[in-house]
Amino acid sequence: MPHELEQPYVFQGHRVSARWDVPRARAWSAERPDRYEVLFELIDPRGKVVQTERQHVGLTRVEISDRQLLVNGEPVWIFGVNRHDHHPDRGKAVTVDDMRADLELMRRHNITAVRTAHYPNDSAFYDLCDELGMYVIDEANIESHAYNTSLCHDPRFASTWLSRGTRMVHRDRNHPCVISWSLGNESGYGGHHDALAGAVRHLDPSRPLHYEGAVFHAGWVDGGRPSSDLVCPMYPSIDAIREYGESGDGDRPLIMCEYSHAMGNSNGSLADYWDVITSTPGLQGGFLWEWKDHGVRQELPDGQVRLAHGGQFGDTPHDGNFVADGLVSAELEPHPAMREVAWVYRPVTVERAGRRLRVSNRQSFRDLSRLRGEWELAVDGEVVRRGRWPVMRLAPGTSQLVDVPALPSDAPTGETTCTVRWTTRDEAWFADAGHLVAWDQIVLRSRRRMTAPATSIGPVSDLLLQPPTLQVFRAPIDNDGFKLLPDLSRRIRVGGRALVEWQDAGVDRRPADELVEHDHHVEMLGDGSEIHRHVVEIPDDLADLGRIGVLFTVPGAFDRLRWFGRGPHENYPDRNRGALLGVWDSVPDESPYHVPQEFGLRTDCRWFELTESRTRARLRIEPMAP
Repeated sequence: MPHELEQPYVFQGHRVSARWDVPRARAWSAERPDRYEVLFELIDPRGKVVQTERQHVGLTRVEISDRQLLVNGEPVWIFGVNRHDHHPDRGKAVTVDDMRADLELMRRHNITAVRTAHYPNDSAFYDLCDELGMYVIDEANIESHAYNTSLCHDPRFASTWLSRGTRMVHRDRNHPCVISWSLGNESGYGGHHDALAGAVRHLDPSRPLHYEGAVFHAGWVDGGRPSSDLVCPMYPSIDAIREYGESGDGDRPLIMCEYSHAMGNSNGSLADYWDVITSTPGLQGGFLWEWKDHGVRQELPDGQVRLAHGGQFGDTPHDGNFVADGLVSAELEPHPAMREVAWVYRPVTVERAGRRLRVSNRQSFRDLSRLRGEWELAVDGEVVRRGRWPVMRLAPGTSQLVDVPALPSDAPTGETTCTVRWTTRDEAWFADAGHLVAWDQIVLRSRRRMTAPATSIGPVSDLLLQPPTLQVFRAPIDNDGFKLLPDLSRRIRVGGRALVEWQDAGVDRRPADELVEHDHHVEMLGDGSEIHRHVVEIPDDLADLGRIGVLFTVPGAFDRLRWFGRGPHENYPDRNRGALLGVWDSVPDESPYHVPQEFGLRTDCRWFELTESRTRARLRIEPMAP
């Protein structure tokens, strides 16, 4: 055989390799997004520069060890949100300024991670995340949904899987913000995923893989390992994630790819999730669904402008308001739940530790010196003393005990709280100096039960338009059962069942006294005040009523509210840990939601007042001991 035919296979193209050292290198992280600029020059044989390219890079290392996702050797909390491109006028045609506005508002609410649900974003988005500091799970544009468990096995689609995933990695692998590659969303689990996983690991062995379908179809402990290095379930229960962490059976970290669906008045139990996440090995957080409502601005024939959803353009078929499931409106107005998000995602916490307070730094790479810690003591909601802690250089991931501030000697006796707030010392890319970053409230002395009205208000009958009336219905929220698509709940039992059960029982139409046993006793006091005692017995078939309450109908001239309870923002029993106990004053709420529904509650109210600004008339309501 001629010897020239025995040549080994060699790469016939051109490749340039370079290696260099960076003295005292600063690693990139979302907390400290330090970057370096790399300059590339193509020089011809005569020494002339014929092409120049510049690339910002970050030096970072992502790995999994001991059931933890590590960035630069440190575990990080995934304070995440799922994000779609959207603008109320341009739809999916978003600008760089739109992307920056999203990221600024996210960070003002302590969000530090984004999943690009469900497609790779414009390259400019990753540039911004590199620059500003935001962890990204980069997701391939792969979703088969209605054909969830079939296309992933169909050989006709194998090349589509590979091309969509590998194009993403080729384009984005030099962005330090990308901490994991996602193989897509809701497309079953099959050989196409394992093939794509192999290609991605070959192209970029430096990052772990994420794919929810692998663990959903094959199991959390050992299932889907070829395609997912993370256990990344979708809407798991709190008990399920606790069991995974406590059992120690799986060696992969659990990071929820989606949780707490933000449709309308929702996002209950966020604090319950994070109580378990922060106290259970193997759990590191997750990505809320989702960032923004997808309403589109629409002008009506009468000139009014609204944010419209499916069906309001004369379109059919449609999903109603099912795309209005964001933490903020399409115009970037935060919904009330965002305050709870900011609280559960806060970078520093304060809690009671015996007779002292424990301050904990939940960051991975920064101390607390950039934050100013301030405290205040209040008795029955009224502040009696304020103070400020000296600069605290508490190291990342550590805690420190501090003394509880002392009440002044002349402070009254009553329900006593210590509230701690942390604000930025300097201007940041996302907010001005003084921006509130974290807060906690510690009850030092519990409440006393009211046994009689605290003040005289005059004859109640002069203030009400009709006598107090029992109320067992409230405006339904989306989670009571797809409000604009109620037939789905009836036909295929999708979503909550409460709304259709209320409608079937006539709760939305019939007087409350026809539905429940109700005894109402009124005691008149000498100053014109009244004590109302209600005893309500609920039949078993109405055990899931939306409300047991009393309706007070007052003139519209009552234009201000004042209360001693949790606030200042709207809060509910399962979404009130970020709301502070105090005395608050405001005008009545306007509905903050895309679709009208229940809103405006303030929990743990000791009393509240309605005030008429013009006449100074005041109606005060207090709960009393039985």
